[in-house]
Amino acid sequence: MTRRLLLTLLPILLCASAARGQEHMNLAYISPNASSSSVLWVAKEAGIYKKHGLDVNVLYIEGTPKALMALFAGELQTVAGTGPAVVNAKLRGADVTMVMGFEVFLPYYLVAVPGIKSLEELKGKIGANHSAATSADFAMRLGLRSVGLDPDKDVNLRVVGATNLRVLAMKQGQAQFTVVSATEREEVEKLGFKVVADLAAKRIPYPHAGLITSQKMLKDKHEAMLRFARAAVESIHYFKTHKPETIAVLKKYVKTDPTTLETAYNYLKGAIPDYPYPTAEGMKTYISEAGRTQPAIAKADPASFVDTSLVKEVEDEGFLKKLGRN
Repeated sequence: MTRRLLLTLLPILLCASAARGQEHMNLAYISPNASSSSVLWVAKEAGIYKKHGLDVNVLYIEGTPKALMALFAGELQTVAGTGPAVVNAKLRGADVTMVMGFEVFLPYYLVAVPGIKSLEELKGKIGANHSAATSADFAMRLGLRSVGLDPDKDVNLRVVGATNLRVLAMKQGQAQFTVVSATEREEVEKLGFKVVADLAAKRIPYPHAGLITSQKMLKDKHEAMLRFARAAVESIHYFKTHKPETIAVLKKYVKTDPTTLETAYNYLKGAIPDYPYPTAEGMKTYISEAGRTQPAIAKADPASFVDTSLVKEVEDEGFLKKLGRN
């Protein structure tokens, strides 16, 4: 091989070698809105996954239950989703666990159309709901009970889907109330909807958003998952310290009003912990509520649905301190 040919082929060979060295992973997020899973979008767009030797394909799948089906089929390696689906799937025998917690408190508001002036007026009305085993469904039911309404008797809950679809149903007059998260509140208030119950202010421990995978993945691909955990922690740091770049990423991914992104960013900056530990306390909240009608869930051990080992390993190695020196 001539020297000129070698110099021509060298960049191609180096790129191929780098590609082979990258661990490929498929990640699904479950909301098209600005949420705590935004830190994983940032990791993709800022090249943080690649920095840690990962080739991550980021996909949108509506709702954690649907995303978990793809995880169980081997089409995904990780899911940015919610705790209730983890509990329900594991109790049915699935190999699933939450390994990170991006939002560990219930961040929801019960909102209604302008014509509703009091909580009592929700009786008999139609609520736009998400599917079972989602955080929105949980928040809807818990929220209604917290204001003295029975979600199964006093109102008519209809499964509509993600927030954008629920809001559309309200705009079209097909529903009179729903629940939205803290990052979505400003957008619905611009539409004239009113907050009738503030659940977020209660700071209820809850596994609203985190990273989900399987114990098999943790065992068989431990080094890759550890690199993913480092990338997630670095992305959280980047998210909090690079506001303009982060807002630009949000604009690329979200399907909602871009003028509300700064409010969403400011909330998320304060809500997402530097080291995203999943919490058994949050799982306990869900188990206590769901166990009211499902005895099998009531008997479950909250700690069995979380695995803190990845985040602990990253923290124990002093990752953020090392990051600060770079």
